Amino acid sequence: MSVFYRVIKTLAWPLVKILFRLKCVGVENVPKEKGAILCCNHTSMTDIAFLVVTCRRQIYFMGKEELFQNKILGGFFKAMGGFSVKRGGGGAEAIDTAVNIIKENKAMGIFPEGTRSKDGIPKRAKSGVAVIVSKTGAPVVPVSIYREGKLRLFCKATIRYGKPISSEELAMVDDSRNELKRVAELIMDRIVKLWELKY
Repeated sequence: MSVFYRVIKTLAWPLVKILFRLKCVGVENVPKEKGAILCCNHTSMTDIAFLVVTCRRQIYFMGKEELFQNKILGGFFKAMGGFSVKRGGGGAEAIDTAVNIIKENKAMGIFPEGTRSKDGIPKRAKSGVAVIVSKTGAPVVPVSIYREGKLRLFCKATIRYGKPISSEELAMVDDSRNELKRVAELIMDRIVKLWELKY
């Protein structure tokens, strides 16, 4: 974990805990050392903060290209280990970056839906996460963030880490379109099951 990441994590934790009444469950499910893919549903920009302050490892996030266009915000995300991906195609470079991160035994974070859910209900996953799984064989840790209603100060929220899904359990036979779709749906289904546990 970089010094900058550790400082931000330490400073942010009490603020997030108070401002959003955050409860964390199951963080011990995140592998301590080997490469892993953390997959979480996406409702707001606070999702990144929730993951950063609760996970014991540094998470390298894949984020939309627009987040990096602002020099200050983009610089902050890069310092935190973030890297950009173009939405709607052209994400080969981001996939390669993600694969290298995982092969270095680091933890990579991704929001499989590809965009925020406006009503807070998890949506269908895109196949990008399955592509990364097919190239690395890394375990996938499903993560859910649950809260009721719109994001507001002092609202109650729960972040829940599930048991890792191994490559053997995913049982990918090839990298065909149908197989990538199946694996992405399986991962999202695990996230939804955690989300349905609510608080």
